[in-house]
Amino acid sequence: MKTNFSKIVPISWLDDSKEIRWLDNTKIPLETSYESTNDPSRLALAIKRLEIRGAPVLGEAGAYGVALAINIAKGSQSEVMDYTNKIAEMLSNTRPTAVNLSWGINHVLNEVNNAYKRGIDIDELRKLAILTAKRVQSDNIEATYKIGEYGKSLIENGDVIMTVCNAGALACDGIGTATAPLRAAWAEGKKFEVIATETRPLLQGSRLTAWELNVDGIPTRVITDNAAAHIMERNGVTKIFAGADRILSNGIVYNKIGTFGLSILAHYFKNVGFYVCAPTSTIDFKSMESDVKIEQRHESEVKVVMGKVKIAPDSVGAINPAFDRTPPELISSIITELGIARYPYTNSILKLLSNPKNMGK
Repeated sequence: MKTNFSKIVPISWLDDSKEIRWLDNTKIPLETSYESTNDPSRLALAIKRLEIRGAPVLGEAGAYGVALAINIAKGSQSEVMDYTNKIAEMLSNTRPTAVNLSWGINHVLNEVNNAYKRGIDIDELRKLAILTAKRVQSDNIEATYKIGEYGKSLIENGDVIMTVCNAGALACDGIGTATAPLRAAWAEGKKFEVIATETRPLLQGSRLTAWELNVDGIPTRVITDNAAAHIMERNGVTKIFAGADRILSNGIVYNKIGTFGLSILAHYFKNVGFYVCAPTSTIDFKSMESDVKIEQRHESEVKVVMGKVKIAPDSVGAINPAFDRTPPELISSIITELGIARYPYTNSILKLLSNPKNMGK
């Protein structure tokens, strides 16, 4: 199902100039500003600064980063490949928690390295890298529409839906992940309200999710993070939709800080469903909990609002984890492009992937 919702293009490849172009998330909603580069170091900086963010879009950025590297590299074919692999490693280290970044990088890198071993010439390798990166993006976009189709069945008229951070088109391309069921249900004529938690310290909920949904005409109100319990009780919140930056095979979800707290509140109020929306590329089948590194960002993000207004003394420290861990027993279901998985997730996720109709997707 395609909709008439606003078309947000978070990242793209410019064929003529061999550059990567992205919508700078740090400037929204004050400014809609695009940046572009053919310098992998500038791309890495954009990822670190959160100009480019959100697990699926990070996967696209990583994929395009490999394509960029092989297209600007000079020297012999072996030197070009060495440079490409070096850039891939640099990009992989920019943000440690979101698994899609390394997934997108490795997806393109493996295609190119395998073709290189078969003796494919450098011009064809460069074309292959671009084509593969574009396919990563198109598959991401298609996945968001499928998540919307599966997830819209969970939304009813009159729902009051809470969100955390931004798992919309800016972060996930297409119609987003956590926003996909909302957009699909709204397009079908269902009426509901969205309450977006602001998501401190960088306000991705108020700046980005509220901006996206407002543009699309979906009724949205913003609340402070510490009002969530009160609003959930007094305003009749019925459901919470969240995205994911990494999902382990047992259903443990790593997502923006604050997600765990909302899942606890949903569990306390009992009749509030807590739903995680993500493509299967976000599922990490290799890692154990001990392998997952929670990104710790600079304390200045907490002490200075949007880099402008100081709200704490210089001599006071801050703790600034970017993500938290939500245990599987607090998650009502995980909505993917292949279907809806339910607890216990070790079984239901494998069942989705092994379904004959999903094989090869």
